[in-house]
Amino acid sequence: MQMLDALKKRLHNNRLIVQKEDGYVEEEVFSFYPPASKEKIESLPSNVPAEYISFLSEHNGAVLFEHPENGGGTHLFSVDEIIEYKEAWNCPEWFTPIGIGIDGCWIVCQYDKGLNEYFMWIGEFLNFEDDFEKLPYDFSTWLERFIICQGCSFWEW
Repeated sequence: MQMLDALKKRLHNNRLIVQKEDGYVEEEVFSFYPPASKEKIESLPSNVPAEYISFLSEHNGAVLFEHPENGGGTHLFSVDEIIEYKEAWNCPEWFTPIGIGIDGCWIVCQYDKGLNEYFMWIGEFLNFEDDFEKLPYDFSTWLERFIICQGCSFWEW
């Protein structure tokens, strides 16, 4: 994934100085996990976005924009976590849990079979029956904008 490769080139010892809202400037930490095996990836539900499968083939999970002392950041799920949280969050068949974001917000990707498209949902304890929380981004677009905005919740702006 080109946006992750570009981000990783900017890191020094897995750290990057970022500027966020309200003038917050701090060095934040990034952790990328080893790739998922082909067997692990094959255990995923069939509607996981191809972009996320590509991510898992490179990194079986990651933590982005984490404060070195206070934690936080955004945790992108591994294969095992996707399976675990799909059940724990009671996700309908067409939803795939992607991660946990700032302040514990759920990050979920929805496959819309009728449109044959994926959409991101981000929120606290999502109600999977309401359309108002659906974002007009697939995973790759969301991740690229998230990186460009240095880990800020750009969808709330």
